[in-house]
This record gives sequence, C-alpha cells and structure tokens, in this order.
Amino acid sequence: MVAFSVDDEATSADTVHKHKLGFPVGHNADAAAVGAAVGSYANAEPKYLQSTGFVLEPDGAVLTAVYSSGAIGRLVPDDVAGLLRYIQSEH
Repeated sequence: MVAFSVDDEATSADTVHKHKLGFPVGHNADAAAVGAAVGSYANAEPKYLQSTGFVLEPDGAVLTAVYSSGAIGRLVPDDVAGLLRYIQSEH
C-alpha cells in the first residue's frame, strides 16, 4: 500500500504520525496532473484530490479502481483484504 497527498512534506509527515501509518506516503502531488493521469476528481479550491483507490495485480494491471467524492464508497483496507481472500479462494 502507498498513498500520496497534495499536502507539503511536513503536513504529510504529521498525518503519517497522527494515524500511525505503516506505508509510504508521498507529498506535494500536483492534484490536476494526477487527476488527469488516473481519471480522479481534483478540486480547484481548496486544492485536493477526491479519494481514488486502486488494487493492482502483481504485474501492475488494475484489478479494481474506486473513485469517491464522499466517505461512502471509498476503498478501505477490510474491503481490499476481503477481495484478495475471495480471489485467492477462486484459484
């Protein structure tokens, strides 16, 4: 798992510390460029990306993508774990 943010390095580091995140979190992402590259929504003011999540195959192919402009429908860890368990049970 990785994440990135439009926030500066210090703000991103504070978020990692506050939520005890155990995965890499990038910073200073260009919201408009990322939005254009992956098809996510980017707000102009205040500048941020709407929640966008991807689950990738080992070869990098997109297994599923989730775009959400609100708290409902976001890709959450328990859902990803459940999806992976389901896929593994089918093979």
